[in-house]
Amino acid sequence: MRKSRFRSLLAAAGGALLAFLLISPAASAAPAAPAKTASPATVGDLGGMLLREFCQANGFADVTRRADVWFCIGNHKIDTAVPLTAACRWQFSDLVRAGFTVTNNGGRCWANPSAYADVGGIAVNQYCNSLGYSDASVGDNVASWRCVGHGTSVPIDFHAACRWQNPAWVAKGFSLVSYFNNYGDRFGIRCLALSR
Repeated sequence: MRKSRFRSLLAAAGGALLAFLLISPAASAAPAAPAKTASPATVGDLGGMLLREFCQANGFADVTRRADVWFCIGNHKIDTAVPLTAACRWQFSDLVRAGFTVTNNGGRCWANPSAYADVGGIAVNQYCNSLGYSDASVGDNVASWRCVGHGTSVPIDFHAACRWQNPAWVAKGFSLVSYFNNYGDRFGIRCLALSR
């Protein structure tokens, strides 16, 4: 009798755990703040790149990879190899304006801070609420986050969200930027504080 109850209890607990693991934040009506993921391992690592958005900002339709080279493509333009350092400088233009040297290193963006700290995840819904939107939504990549409400949707500026959420770091003179490990890491966006 005890074995039978134990097995029933174990099966019920296992089923509940499985159901918990299968429900992703992307399926919920109100996405939570991005989950914590591994912090940058090396001082100066700014993380992954927004190559599609860089290409679109420069009049192309999309980005594609051929062999080991990324190309901006489409919109009746000649396919052009993506200048990765220029893409990093575009993505982290606020750091460039603040005097940091921003470069590409092996397909990741890097800076040269004298001080560097991972200051945590972002309360995405609260940030959108602070801008007058009712919620946040996300698709399948880091660039798909939107503040939504009142019949409109706008992309989220995660660098601005990091500054909004960490005013004490800003007051100390740190530059705040968002970090993600790779383009698909939509729930792993974090804030970094950098000082020159």
